[in-house]
Amino acid sequence: MNYGKKSTAKKRTALISRSSMMGKRARVSFIRVLFVSLIALCIAVTCLGVGSFRGVIDTAPDVDDIDIMPLGYATFLYDDAGNQIRKLAAPDSNRLPVTLDQIPVDLQHAVVAIEDERFYEHNGIDVKGILRAGMKALTTGDFSEGASTITQQLARNIFLGYEKTYSRKIKEMFIAVALEQKYTKQEILEFYLNNVYFANGYYGIESASEAYFNKNAKDLSISQIAFLCSIPNSPNRYDPYKHKDSTLKRRDRILKNMYEDGYISESQYEKSVAEKDNDHAEKKRQQRMTTRKHTF
Repeated sequence: MNYGKKSTAKKRTALISRSSMMGKRARVSFIRVLFVSLIALCIAVTCLGVGSFRGVIDTAPDVDDIDIMPLGYATFLYDDAGNQIRKLAAPDSNRLPVTLDQIPVDLQHAVVAIEDERFYEHNGIDVKGILRAGMKALTTGDFSEGASTITQQLARNIFLGYEKTYSRKIKEMFIAVALEQKYTKQEILEFYLNNVYFANGYYGIESASEAYFNKNAKDLSISQIAFLCSIPNSPNRYDPYKHKDSTLKRRDRILKNMYEDGYISESQYEKSVAEKDNDHAEKKRQQRMTTRKHTF
């Protein structure tokens, strides 16, 4: 046997090479197993997510089975001469229906400017709005900015309710897309304005206009339009009878949005911001406050 230095060096090199190869193979095998495991996990999570999503969608109401037209209109009693003597309305049935051509264009613009600035561009879901709200929440911790489109709000009002869950939000988005496929933008806006709640038992723009300003919606000033459009975002927070100052602040924000979006001129903006609250609305507010004091 050859026990020379060369022979010993060769054997040592061979052993090292063999150990090195085994180590490399072990590392490769581990990486392969890890990679396959990650793929399997991704597939499982995806399947679970898709399954859950499909389960939520399958329980969503069918748009084709439900009439989207607003329900719950007020009833009026007239005498033999045709004079109105009484109005009958339940708490959730106080609507006065109007078609879109009876609603001022400025009012339509005000709603879009504050509630859904890309209303005429999206298919029911505003992806840009969702990303913006998400970034704001992540960077500032402020989760107050919503990203629900007018169509989503309509879907929630008619089909779902106000339960704050992820499943309801998924259904809301699904129904919104279905509504956009079935109706025109003009029809959706008309349905929304006849459905939306304006606090104090008033549903729909015409009912709110008569209640707060004693006039038809078509006769509202730009300032009054913005004032009414302030309420639906949060009927409690912007209740004109309880929180008038908050309502006026939001009115000014809406007017600013309308000006910046090109819906009104600078002179219209300045005039509308300077306009004082309507006497009729103020009288009704004072009456409500007086009634509450006497009640308590």
